[in-house]
This record gives sequence, C-alpha cells and structure tokens, in this order.
Amino acid sequence: MEQDSTSYHSQGLMRGLLVLKALGQRGQAAGLAELARAIDLPKPSLLRLLTVMEREGFVARFGQPPVYGLGPSVYELAESLTPLEVSEVTGPVLKALADELGFTSNLGVLKGRSVLHLNVEEPARALRLADGGFLDHTYCTGLGKMLLSALDAERVSEHVPSTEPYERFTERTLTSRRQLNAELAKIRERGFSIDDEERNRGVRCMAILVPLESAVALSLSVSGPSGELAQADEERIYGSLQAAAVTLASLPRLSMAIHDLRTKIGN
Repeated sequence: MEQDSTSYHSQGLMRGLLVLKALGQRGQAAGLAELARAIDLPKPSLLRLLTVMEREGFVARFGQPPVYGLGPSVYELAESLTPLEVSEVTGPVLKALADELGFTSNLGVLKGRSVLHLNVEEPARALRLADGGFLDHTYCTGLGKMLLSALDAERVSEHVPSTEPYERFTERTLTSRRQLNAELAKIRERGFSIDDEERNRGVRCMAILVPLESAVALSLSVSGPSGELAQADEERIYGSLQAAAVTLASLPRLSMAIHDLRTKIGN
C-alpha cells in the first residue's frame, strides 16, 4: 500500500515538472488542450494537476477560456539562483588575511594565457597594488606560476606566450620556457610560488593553491613591498596562507560560486 502511494505521488510530481518544462519551452501561456497534448495527459487529470499548481503559485491562469503560464513561485526560485560572485564568498577571508599580514591578498584563476584576479583585498593600512577583475600575465606573477605548476607539462603551453622571449617587465622577469620550466619544478617541490620582483620592481608576491576538489584551480597570494615580504618572512607567511586557503576550501557556498565562474570563463 505504501509503495502504491509513493508511486502515485512520484507520478504526480513528474507530471507537474513536465507541465513547467512545457510552459518554459513554449515561452508563453498555453490552453488546456495544448498542454494535454504536450505532456500526453487526459484533460481531466491535467486540470486537477493545474489546480494544485496554481494554488501553490507554480502556474498562473489567465482569461476565459483559461490559458496557463508560469506562476510567481517559479520566478522567485529563478531569482534565488542569481549567480554568486566568488568575491562575495571569499571577501571576508581575504580581508582577514590582508589585515593579519599587512599585505594585499589576491585570489586568481587561469583564463587563457592570463591569470584573472577574482578578488583583491587591501590591508587596513594604505597599500593599494591592484583591484579585482583584471587580467595579468601567468609567467611572471605569483598567482600565475602557482596555477601553471598545477598543470600537466603539456598543458602549460596553452597558458603562456606562444613566442619567446616573453615580455620583460624587470631585470628579474623570466623570459623563456626553459627558465619557466625550472621555476615550476621548484614550485611543485616546495608547494608555493614567489614572484621576486618579476612583474613589478620593489614588489614580491607569495602564492599557494587552495585545496579544492574542483575542475577549476584557484590560487591565493599576498603581495607587498620586497623589503617587508623578504625570504626570511616566507615561513611565517606560508603558514598564514595555508590557514586561509583551508578556510576558503571549507566555505559552503564556494563550490556554487566556482560553478557559476566556470560558466562565465569557459573553464
């Protein structure tokens, strides 16, 4: 008896979903006969189903003879699925990291031959290096090199300049694939990357991967004056980066934001 009841309710749910699908694909209201043909259901059964769906706001009835369209409950659900920005989810964690260390914190992802800065947070002190939403090079930035190190060797070429020498920004910029490959091997071994004034003179950056089970790799970094983010400070900064990365990975809404991000950037 219980099995029959479960089967009955499952069948009703399936028919209701078919109604919503048919109305959504049509894009405008439909009459009873048209809907009955679309979902292959007798009109008396369909009418009972529509009455329940109308009461719950999933369909709306218009005119005489009546036609049916999607109801307000459907649009409320759609609005609740507004894409999440990664920066909305990760902002508090990056801000706390920036204030703790006194450096700019950054979160980035590969986008073609560039690294896309998804979120940039500044410390309480005045230290503005960049804003979020911009693209930068992969081969000469902490975020970019960290993300490249996570790729299989054959895929690195997809994300670096196609010709050598690479554009030079300072006397420390890596300008060849041979130099870059040697640097990526070091990064894989030690677990973090350093931009040692390679992109901007006087600025150092340290980056690690966020430990996510995701098809999209994210890198977290901090950037600051080279005199303050020196080699002697790396162990302390690495610990703070690791703690922040673990916190980011545990954020319940981050997976949804990454899903929306993949839709935007095509990864």
